[in-house]
Amino acid sequence: MTHRNDLFLSSMTRATCIAAMAMAMACGDDDTTGASDAAVDSSVDAAGECSPLPEPPRDESCEPLSTDYRPCLDDEWPACISDLGEYSPIEATISTVARVRAFEEIAGLLFTDSAPAEDDFLMARRIYQEDEGLDSRVVRRFDPRFDVPDGTDCSADGVPTRFPDYCVGPAILQPILLDAFMNGIEGSEPRIQAARIEGALLWFLYASTNKESFTCTTKAKDCDSSYAYYTGGESARGGLGLARYVRQVDEYAHDRAWDGALALRCWRDLDPEETAVDLERRELARTQYDRAVTDGVAAVVRDELVNLPSEAEARAARWAFIRTLGPALDHPMRQTSATDADAFAAEIEKSADAADIDAATAAIDNVFACP
Repeated sequence: MTHRNDLFLSSMTRATCIAAMAMAMACGDDDTTGASDAAVDSSVDAAGECSPLPEPPRDESCEPLSTDYRPCLDDEWPACISDLGEYSPIEATISTVARVRAFEEIAGLLFTDSAPAEDDFLMARRIYQEDEGLDSRVVRRFDPRFDVPDGTDCSADGVPTRFPDYCVGPAILQPILLDAFMNGIEGSEPRIQAARIEGALLWFLYASTNKESFTCTTKAKDCDSSYAYYTGGESARGGLGLARYVRQVDEYAHDRAWDGALALRCWRDLDPEETAVDLERRELARTQYDRAVTDGVAAVVRDELVNLPSEAEARAARWAFIRTLGPALDHPMRQTSATDADAFAAEIEKSADAADIDAATAAIDNVFACP
C-alpha cells in the first residue's frame, strides 16, 4: 500500500506548480482557474470536444442512475457548461482552494508514517488557524443533511449542544482538533493525535462539499467551493485533499464524484438566477454528488479497516483515525440500514484488538454498494 507521505509529496508537487502559475498570472494565493499537473488526463481534446475517459474498474452490477449527469455521454440533461468535462468556475478565484492547500501542508507535517515532533504540531496549528483558513470554517460548519428548525444558527450560544449533528463543526470537529493539537504540542501520543486531526479534517472536507452545494442555491459561488472542497481546485479527474484519499482507494467512486461536481455546475448554469428556482434539478445534482463522495469516504474508512497495522503504535494511530472519521458515515448508513449502522458503530467503539473488523467491514459493504 502506498504510504500517505508518498501521496502527499506527489500532491504537493502539483500544489507547488499551481502556486507558481498563480504567481505568474498575478492572481494571488487563491487562484483556482483549474491549473493542474500535466500527468492528469483531461477529457477535453485539442479541438475543444469532449472525449469520454476510460472508465475505472467497477462492479458490473454498479450503474449510474438514469437521472445522473454524465459529461461526454448521452444523458437526460440539457446541454450545459460542464459538457466538455472540465469544471468551469463561476468566479475567477476560489478561496476554498487555499484551505485545501493548508490541509496538504498539515499533511506534510503530521500525516506521515513516523511520530511528528512537538514543533510540527505547533506549526500545523498555526496553519490551521490562519486568518480565513480552516479553523474559521470548521467553527461554523453545519451539515444540511440533518433536519433542524428553520433559523437554527450554529454560532448562537447553546445551539451546537442542542443540534450536534447539524452543527458538526463547532459541536464535534473543533473540539477534536483543538484537543489533538494541544496534546500533540505537549508530546502526548503524537501519532494518535495526528491521526485524530487527519480524520477530523477529512470529515470537515466531506461535510463542506454538501453544505456548499446547498448554499449554492442563494450564493452561486458556493458551487465553486463545493467543487474545491472535494477536488482542491484540480482539473478534470485530479484531486487534492479528500479527492486524493478517495482516488487512492476507489478510483470509480472518485470518478463518479467528479461527475457529481460537474452536475452541480451544470445545474447552476441551467439555473443562473441569483436565487435558484429549479430545486428538482438541484437535488438531482446534489444527491448524485453526495452519493459518490460519501461512497468514497466509506472506501477510505474500509481501506483503513482491512489494512490495520499489526505493530502496536501504528495500529493505535490508525484506529484513532477510524474512530474519528468513521462516525461521519453513521447518518448515510442509517438512512439505508439502521442494523448495519448500529453494527458498525458498535465495533468502532471497541478497542482495535477487541473489535470484529470483518463485521465492521461487512456493514460498510452492505450499505455502500455503488457510488
